[in-house]
Amino acid sequence: MDRIRTPLVARSGLVQQIITALTTDRGAVLVGQRGTGRTTLVEIVTRQLSTDRYAVTRTTATEAGRPIPFGPFCQLFPVTGDLALVPGRIRAELVRRGRSRTPLLVVEDAHWMDDRSASTLLGLAHDSHIRLMVTTRADVATPDAVVALWKDRHLRRVDLPPLDPAETATLMQAMLGHAVASTTVQLVYQWTGGNPRLATELVRHGTATGRLVRDRGLWWWRGPLSVPPHLVELFLPEPNRLTPTHRDALAALAVSDDLPIELVDRVAPAAVEELEDLDLLRTTDTEDGVSVGFSHPLLQAIAWAQVSPARRRRVASALVEAAHEVGGTAPDPVTVARWQVAVGAPVTGAVLTDAARRIRSHDPEQALRLARIAFGRDRSARATVVLADALAERGTGREAQSILYQATASDRSAAGRIVLSAALALHRCATERDPASAHADLRALRAVASLDAPGADVVDGADALVLLVGQRPAEAIRVADRLLHRLPGAGSAGGSSALRCRIVRTVALALVGRTDEAAAAGAAVAADAGGGAGAPDTAGLAAAALALVGLWRDGSASLPVTDPILGRWPRPPGTVPGTRLRAVDWPLLVGYARLLRAEYPAAIAPLREALAQQAVGFRPFRSEASAWLAVSLAGTGRPDDAQRVLDVEPPDRLAVLPGLRPWADGAVAAARGDTRSAGRRLEEAVAAAHTAGCWSVELQYLTWAARLPPADQPVALADRVARCLRYVDARRLVTEARGELALLSRDRAGLLEHATRLAEMGLHRPAWRLAEAATWVLPGRDQDYARAVALAGRLRGALGLPAPNLASPTLTARENEVAALAATGLPNREIATRLVVSARTVESHLARVYRKLGIGSRRELRADWFSRAAEGVPGSPTTPDTYLV
Repeated sequence: MDRIRTPLVARSGLVQQIITALTTDRGAVLVGQRGTGRTTLVEIVTRQLSTDRYAVTRTTATEAGRPIPFGPFCQLFPVTGDLALVPGRIRAELVRRGRSRTPLLVVEDAHWMDDRSASTLLGLAHDSHIRLMVTTRADVATPDAVVALWKDRHLRRVDLPPLDPAETATLMQAMLGHAVASTTVQLVYQWTGGNPRLATELVRHGTATGRLVRDRGLWWWRGPLSVPPHLVELFLPEPNRLTPTHRDALAALAVSDDLPIELVDRVAPAAVEELEDLDLLRTTDTEDGVSVGFSHPLLQAIAWAQVSPARRRRVASALVEAAHEVGGTAPDPVTVARWQVAVGAPVTGAVLTDAARRIRSHDPEQALRLARIAFGRDRSARATVVLADALAERGTGREAQSILYQATASDRSAAGRIVLSAALALHRCATERDPASAHADLRALRAVASLDAPGADVVDGADALVLLVGQRPAEAIRVADRLLHRLPGAGSAGGSSALRCRIVRTVALALVGRTDEAAAAGAAVAADAGGGAGAPDTAGLAAAALALVGLWRDGSASLPVTDPILGRWPRPPGTVPGTRLRAVDWPLLVGYARLLRAEYPAAIAPLREALAQQAVGFRPFRSEASAWLAVSLAGTGRPDDAQRVLDVEPPDRLAVLPGLRPWADGAVAAARGDTRSAGRRLEEAVAAAHTAGCWSVELQYLTWAARLPPADQPVALADRVARCLRYVDARRLVTEARGELALLSRDRAGLLEHATRLAEMGLHRPAWRLAEAATWVLPGRDQDYARAVALAGRLRGALGLPAPNLASPTLTARENEVAALAATGLPNREIATRLVVSARTVESHLARVYRKLGIGSRRELRADWFSRAAEGVPGSPTTPDTYLV
């Protein structure tokens, strides 16, 4: 706690506005809500003003001193005698204190000023020899004379907006000293509304209570929201202003979140309007009527802490009865489950089971609590599976398997045993990371269960998923088609299995190269899942599948979102069930999208966060997160960091994409300059993708392999790329592959054509790389050359890259090869062996490279080369990022 400091979040733009108003005009009025940093800005500005030019006098108005005439000025000197003469004496005192300097009067919290003080302040604003800096709150009634300060343009009004998420991240990182996970930043931002004071207090409280923890180099908020006790007074009025009815209304919302106004009125008649006047509640018009909720996100946690267990049980019981009597739109299962738990006597286990399923991905602790209660009342297969899922998501996969095994052995229903056995196979697949064994178990189960047996659809649904994560997409498509032929609609009795199979089929189609078909199938399943046909996790997976297809087709995918609490699973947009939190960007696909655009530095932070998120629970995307992070690190010239990722969290057998480990190993080898090993490892990745029938992935690996030196590329690379192109219809992947072939064949027209197409897709960095190459392949001064130069310049500007150094000639292709290998530390003899030239030739090339780049040593070459690689700056036909696969 002691080491946590509160930084001065200096918003340079606002500071400059205030200083300009003080030095060139008569001053400024700082307007903002409580906690937005008005006092901090005053301190920053007064420290920056010259003490030789300005004499600062500060005073503060208070609510308690409002009845006192000239109360704020009584702090400066005694106010006696004729009150009509006091304004003149105040001005004279300010001038006397200033002597030869300009008097600057700072009045904080001017909204509490009495009328005489406010009129005096307005009078001082007319005086050209005095400067004023006034702070006031936007959410409190302010005296007319103070409002006139900016309304009549005597002083400049400067509004203090809340922090945005990026500024919240800056504040938290400055306080904690290390990077903060983006989901945790979003949590604090949504809880505080960007209020700097509240954010600061939450960070301090989080470190003191152990809710803010550092894991894998990032700070994370773990556990439910907890509010420091001293913040309660900021939100709740004096205890005597809250009646028992008021407290019942607050308790009802604390145990429920937002509710229809009819339910709140049944529990606490006429309390909503009074609490709205106290700024504790707010009402919102919805399609279903008027909804009531807390006016600030922190209020729910504050109210919950204030509610006694007895009141909680009584109010929850009243809500259950009121919901039954009022009718209409039923509250969601999570809300009803909260009521039942609070009452202490659950009405039905089905509600608890449904609620646990909905919140499992973002609140496994609460889901496990609900699932255990439901399991105690109902030992059905469904309740058992939900309990096992909650246990696995919490990180106790072995216990989950044990419960499923025992339930399978004791269940007397054939359908129940089939459902439990299929669930057990899925859990073994996730816990043991062994899709092949899980597929064998499901095949054995299929052998003893007829197609029309109850629960048979669950077996095929599970098998399709296992085949997908076992890199067998063609078989996954066949199994999914077989099930969907029997269950054509997601609304049928097997709707849940059908929906999951359609998601599996969408991803599998993209893997085998049929991305147009996958896009159509994905759009249909996303519409069905988003329309309420599936659970939130199913709808999220549908959105993720569609996004993956879009990234491969044209790069313009709408990326899925996740909850800001754990962030492991994609989910549909909107509010997270059981919370008032809004969904946020899913780090996993945010990082992957940047990786595909060759934005390696920008991809590292979200992928590092995604890998930490995938380290617990089912860990369905851990292999992808590990490999993508390692490739991104290697792409920025950090092979040692990339290798550590692969050593600690290696990609394993459970992965959607084949060949992840050899691809990542190849990237690390290339970053170290060992392009020969990189070629061998990429050959393994290509073979893995080919064996799996994943033409889209094979084409991507071949495209990356084309950037290696010709001697280290897979054999017959151009022919193999051409073969993949016959099976893959993803326009983006095809264009990038054809661009690499054009680069290999030194086809300037082809380079320009494919660069233009990539630019039209908004893929500026890959497009710029090809456009730059087109400017120096077969150099000339024809029309194509002019178009290439113009396109490269336009893309360079869009990427914010520096203009090329025209004073230094461009390196030739051979000079680039020699320089790239030398930058990795290889000796001249090894370089000569790699390139099949003499060591003397290598020395000659290096001499020309040094002269052109204006450097004098290999150390300078390495620094220059990898700084270019991190920025994505190509130097010639074979760019640094060619070797950073």
